[in-house]
Amino acid sequence: MSASLSGFEVTRRATPAGNSTRWLNPALAVALLAFLALVPIPLGANRPVFWSLSALIVGAIGAVYAALMLWRNAPFRFPLASFPVLAALWLAFCLLAALHFLLPVQTTFTAGNGVEIAAPTLSLAPGAGLHSLIQFAGYGLFFFLMLQAVSNRRRAVRVARALFWMIVAHAIYGLVALTQLGDPLLFFHKWAYLGSATGTFVNRNSYATFLAFGLVLGTALALRAALVERGAAHARSEALLSLLGLAFVLAALLASQSRMGLAAGLAGSLLVLAGAIARQRAGRRVTAVLLAVVVMGVLALLATVFGAATLERLGSAERDLDVRLDLYRQVIAMILERPVLGYGGGSFEVAFPLFHALPVSPDLLWLRAHSTYLALWSDFGLVLGSIPLVVMLGIALRCLQMTLVRTKDWALPLAALGVMLTAGIHSLVDFSLEIQANAYVFAAILALGFAASNDVSRRGRAA
Repeated sequence: MSASLSGFEVTRRATPAGNSTRWLNPALAVALLAFLALVPIPLGANRPVFWSLSALIVGAIGAVYAALMLWRNAPFRFPLASFPVLAALWLAFCLLAALHFLLPVQTTFTAGNGVEIAAPTLSLAPGAGLHSLIQFAGYGLFFFLMLQAVSNRRRAVRVARALFWMIVAHAIYGLVALTQLGDPLLFFHKWAYLGSATGTFVNRNSYATFLAFGLVLGTALALRAALVERGAAHARSEALLSLLGLAFVLAALLASQSRMGLAAGLAGSLLVLAGAIARQRAGRRVTAVLLAVVVMGVLALLATVFGAATLERLGSAERDLDVRLDLYRQVIAMILERPVLGYGGGSFEVAFPLFHALPVSPDLLWLRAHSTYLALWSDFGLVLGSIPLVVMLGIALRCLQMTLVRTKDWALPLAALGVMLTAGIHSLVDFSLEIQANAYVFAAILALGFAASNDVSRRGRAA
């Protein structure tokens, strides 16, 4: 740009975007990976203080990144304009969720026995609503930042590898803690799930979901090395190393004794495997099928060594399902009492006791709906609570498109689809995706797949 100053023309050239962010986006990727490695350690970040701390860290990273982008006069690699509908939906969800506890509207909540309870806002638990909003806003910002970091597809693969090996490290720790350290929870004695691998998580099912995400991502990376970079020596080494990492992840997943976590992880991995085979030409499908046979053999071996307890728990699946169905009936009745507005974000712990009755056991304290879908609808109502599901569907459709049209860069969008299937299945009967460490890893893998749709990433030199 130019301007006239005292008869002299002063000219300032804009810094090319590629040069301005050559170091910034890699640094952003490192910061986000460090965050992902640390966030599972304090009990899966499953406490309000960690929800706020995580959001503060992500916000600080975002603020520094935005300030540096403004200083360098550089555009975002993946602007919100690239996905305006999904971005607008998430923003609308956060704003409307805030109104639940901000609007000073006197509200009457009716319990299952007809007793009425007055509250000063639309939320039955305004403080929990604030915590819930912080979580969702943090996830949205993290997803946006990760898109910037992995818009360069070569860097995206490196980030995916780092994320996979970070999950492998947590799997190894879970196995070591279970078998060598006396089965502790960090530095404390466990108070639940004794004899099950839980790593740094309190709940074995939440830990299993975390591992299942790694199982799906590792499967995609192994297939990418074996099928996309076929013939290269480094590709064979990477495929073998990925299989080794998968063995640790699968062993820890089996040792967690989580039935649905194992089933959901296998479903996501099989989707990735089937998608990779379907993409190959007839000649290469033989290689893919042989790799599938090897993977199934390793699975059978590990199931024999580590999966005895998990297989034993299958015998109690029917009884446990009956308990859950009784719970779900009462949660659905609770939702139908306030189908439009719900009870406010994070309010289930306060709202469900108003409807808790036999045959759901009175000896247990039900703090969660044990179904993320029902939790969203009870908190926010059927319309607002469905917005996150619609956003996930939009991301899935974009990843599916990239899986079908890309000639080489299909592995990470396919991994994102597999992870969404894993999360979708497990969320039917549990709350693993409501555990913050899982939610951030989930968002990271979605960003790895979704970023493949960025037109900027197809240009020659990338940041």
